[in-house]
Amino acid sequence: MRGVRFLRFIASTVQPRVGTALLALALGFCTSAQSLLSQTAEQTGEQAARKIDSGDLNAARSLLISALKLYPRSIALHKLLATLEFKEQHFGPMRSELLRTLELDPADTETRLNLAMLESSLRHYAQAVPHLQEYTRLRPADAQGHLLLGRAYLNTNQTLVAEKEIQKALTLDPRLPMAHHDLGFAEMTLGRNDAALEEFRKEIEVNPSSEDAYFRAGVIELERDHVAQAEALLRQAVALDSRNASAHFELGRSYVKGRKFEAAQDEFRQALSLNSRLIRAHYGLAQALRAAGKTAEAQRELELFAQLMARNRSSGSGGSASNDSQ
Repeated sequence: MRGVRFLRFIASTVQPRVGTALLALALGFCTSAQSLLSQTAEQTGEQAARKIDSGDLNAARSLLISALKLYPRSIALHKLLATLEFKEQHFGPMRSELLRTLELDPADTETRLNLAMLESSLRHYAQAVPHLQEYTRLRPADAQGHLLLGRAYLNTNQTLVAEKEIQKALTLDPRLPMAHHDLGFAEMTLGRNDAALEEFRKEIEVNPSSEDAYFRAGVIELERDHVAQAEALLRQAVALDSRNASAHFELGRSYVKGRKFEAAQDEFRQALSLNSRLIRAHYGLAQALRAAGKTAEAQRELELFAQLMARNRSSGSGGSASNDSQ
């Protein structure tokens, strides 16, 4: 079963013409003798922001490193350097800059959320959890924060607390995209398929582009032998993401149950072309071929399936007949 997807990490860059305002807000203004230094740091940061926005990242880096030697406690400069590291996909240094920002201002919720999103994008869900816990403590009315925390819990196998966080998110925003989906995933993990199906259908209602909601709802309906409903849902999943090998496989299964054997063969072959490690698709294809009277082809697929299973067992993979990665 595939893991729950996280939203893609997004770091905001300082846009031209608004850099001054954003940096001034971050740095703050004061009337002490430090104001001159703050203004100088702000000017340097503004120059670096323009360099980042224009794509001159080397020049921006030189400016920021020099400026931080003079103003090591400048939150805005650390944030800009974190943005630069993100653009260059230097995630370790980016983490360091975000952590330094939090040392300087532990109540900076934007930075805490960015740090959590960075960890989540790297699949470091356990590291994301404490940042999201603190974020939701500081911003309890942010539905998205509760959803992200719930998702992190799901990905660290803390399903019951995940369920509670996602329910908090839905209480704050009943139409929050992916919230019903993630609650459905939690319910499915807990073996509550009736509740899971209801949540996936709610997700489809509020977020018709959620391919995974169609996919998971379709699989549940197929397990119940509701073939027509399953087929409709899985066809929509494939329409939304034609490169989802698992969706093609499950649609092929629905066609076999609906005695649409030629269509089933097409779906199993498509699944294998997208993911050759989805070994059980060979077995499904063999079933469809045999039902269509193509006995020799079916036998070849069964033999190939058996060979691949044996190879998996000998390589220590545990004999899994599937790999659901897309």
